[in-house]
Amino acid sequence: VLVSVSALANLLGTYMIRPVVNSLTDGSFDTLVAGIAVTVAIYVVGVLSAYGYTQIMVKAAQKVLFDIRRDLFAHLQTLPLRFFDTQRHGDVMSYFTNDVDTVSEALNNSFANVIQAAIQVVGTTAMLIILNWQLTIITLVCDAAIVLYARYSGARSKRFFAAQQASLGDLDGYIEEMVSGQKAIKVFNREAANVAGFACRNDELRRTGTAAVSYANSMVPMTVVIGYVNYAIVAVAGGILCIKGLADVGALASYLVFVRQAAAPINQFTQQSNFLLAA
Repeated sequence: VLVSVSALANLLGTYMIRPVVNSLTDGSFDTLVAGIAVTVAIYVVGVLSAYGYTQIMVKAAQKVLFDIRRDLFAHLQTLPLRFFDTQRHGDVMSYFTNDVDTVSEALNNSFANVIQAAIQVVGTTAMLIILNWQLTIITLVCDAAIVLYARYSGARSKRFFAAQQASLGDLDGYIEEMVSGQKAIKVFNREAANVAGFACRNDELRRTGTAAVSYANSMVPMTVVIGYVNYAIVAVAGGILCIKGLADVGALASYLVFVRQAAAPINQFTQQSNFLLAA
């Protein structure tokens, strides 16, 4: 609920640019003061909601992680010896360290951000249509380009994130075996072979990690580029509409802010989805 209120407050606060700017052009001081007061109240509610949901999520995430670690350790005690003979100890330890930390990151940040981004995508689109449906056609075309690239990049980063986690578990297990079996390695003169095995697994982790992060990080610059192109086209087209009297200045001012914000929740949604997929 608090995440939803915070997202809606951000949308309404941006929309309030319209009546404030129009009151300036009309020279109405009372309307200007009233518009500013309403805007301040909206943003205060948004700030309090954001503070509330972040504090709640921190406490809830820590409790969930406490339960996960407890249940994971308790389940480990019930497993037969055959499990420990067939599983590398480093791979098992990776569940308690790396994997649990990834879940922690997803719960602390990604979960709430995905909800907020989804509300902002729908709300921003609705506001754009209300302010000026002609300019919204241009924005929707640019947003479609962002979504198509996000799907392309997200599908590949998802595959490589999964491969990265598998490679990390393999590397951890190999390191644990080599460290615990140092005496046997020395006796049979296997140092060079084990270094080669480590290098091979380390290189695989580097390859999958680089691919996953490269695809995931390419979404931000691509979104920014398309967003700036969209902003430039809309600014010119909106200015022409205002000159011809087909749109008011306040609506254009509010619209341009929404245009700058329109791509952000889409990009945030895809980025946080990567975190959730990894978790």
